[in-house]
Amino acid sequence: LYSLAVLALLFALARLIVASPFGLALRGIRANARRMHALGTPVRARLVAAYALSAAYAGVAGALLAQTTQFVSLDVLSFQRSAEGLLMLVLGGLGRLYGGLLGAVVFVVAHHFLSEMTPQFWQFWIGAALVVLTIAGRGGVLGLLEALAARLRRGRA
Repeated sequence: LYSLAVLALLFALARLIVASPFGLALRGIRANARRMHALGTPVRARLVAAYALSAAYAGVAGALLAQTTQFVSLDVLSFQRSAEGLLMLVLGGLGRLYGGLLGAVVFVVAHHFLSEMTPQFWQFWIGAALVVLTIAGRGGVLGLLEALAARLRRGRA
């Protein structure tokens, strides 16, 4: 419950940051850093601040993991844990604030059900789903949901 409260707080903070002028500058830098520099935005300072902010988020996540598991080993730094985090982001939708949350839910639910059905091959099925999502919809699950909602709106109009 404590971790969920911290998640809600950090997510609300992230929404504020994305909607702020700082977030707008970061989106502009992602689109074209040279143009933002020409417009007078201190690109390097904004990037350093973004990296520091992401490091703070990672630090909070690590502290919550240590507190939740009550044990920290080198397994925390394994490739599989990093790959699972990236997979959650890609499944949910890269570049979208809600994508990480949705991707984590989809990954955990898929892991649970697929490991019950085929314990040896659950990673294969998640990989196959990732390939299908990459081909079918560029925005992950969130992008597919948005495309479906747009199609339904067009059908009603």
